[in-house]
Amino acid sequence: MKLVYVILLVFSTGLVAAQGPAITPDMPVDTATLHRWLRSGDPRLIAWSADFAHRKHDAAILAEMPDWLEHWTMPPLVDDEAQQASRTAVLAVLDALIQENVNVPIPAIDAVTAYYPAQAAILISRHPLQESRGKLETWAAGQNSTSSDPILARVATMMIAKDPDTSTGYDWDNGFDQRGFVATVVAQSEDDVFVNINKTGTPLTELAGNACGDWIPRAPLAGWPKVYSYMLEENDSTPRGSVLVDLAGDQITSWRFDERSGSGSCHFVQRLNRYNRHQLLAYWLGIPDEQMPWTPWSTYAIKWTGKAAYERKLAKIVEAERRKLQSTVDALRQKGLLTDGGTDNVIPKLVLTIHCDIKPCPLH
Repeated sequence: MKLVYVILLVFSTGLVAAQGPAITPDMPVDTATLHRWLRSGDPRLIAWSADFAHRKHDAAILAEMPDWLEHWTMPPLVDDEAQQASRTAVLAVLDALIQENVNVPIPAIDAVTAYYPAQAAILISRHPLQESRGKLETWAAGQNSTSSDPILARVATMMIAKDPDTSTGYDWDNGFDQRGFVATVVAQSEDDVFVNINKTGTPLTELAGNACGDWIPRAPLAGWPKVYSYMLEENDSTPRGSVLVDLAGDQITSWRFDERSGSGSCHFVQRLNRYNRHQLLAYWLGIPDEQMPWTPWSTYAIKWTGKAAYERKLAKIVEAERRKLQSTVDALRQKGLLTDGGTDNVIPKLVLTIHCDIKPCPLH
């Protein structure tokens, strides 16, 4: 029993020693020390280097951080203590760069995109579009070099939408589309028409909801500085952070929070869908979304009186919707937004769903 006790005591002492010297936020440090910590390979010292560099506005250390990001091995998202420490160090460096408004080169942003998409979006938003357009196009196309992120695709699409003329189009299924950026948004837009057949002629209504999420707080890391992370939110009436992109009131904001704290959000950013593509078309036409001649989801009812009458009414509904879609395409063409080759037949999809609310249904 004595031998076991000694072994455990030595092992425990080794863990304390590995933690290194005690560091406090108010201790005096110089740039040389911060440089040594940043390049030490020790996640805790790296986090302290970032913390001091931010609070002391140490331009020399901040200038080193983008290169550090490019060459640091990004930790996989596994539940491993060493990997968690490594991720925390990266969070601290990214927070210092964001808080100090450092212009981070695109290659350094690319190095963290797959692991820290919110921070990557914040950093790339600080570049003029002529510099970031190429990378934003790959995000919009879902072709990030490491992974594809539907939220980054949405953010990138909104950023490009400010000046879409020279951007390559995208197609999540088939890659880039040479018809141009606006044309691909048009082609992927949807007019979902729901037709309810019943005995009363009463249409159905669409169900809508908003998901919320919370995470559990964790105890602060002993011997570490406070470290912050970021998430993106959409259309929060009382935003908790700065505006990342705003398209006629459709707003994405970034929120900074203590990464050990428990919190949550009910304003998650939506991936590209029929609603926000519809908003993009309205933005390009310079009109409010609600003034578009068609909606992303519409519902009709046909009172059943016989097959011939049903077919006439259905054809009338479909033709009316098709004309509305064509009017939007014509308006975009008049504004010079659909001028690339291959756009002659571009039009939003008309998705028709027939629901028979009669039992037994007279249709097969």
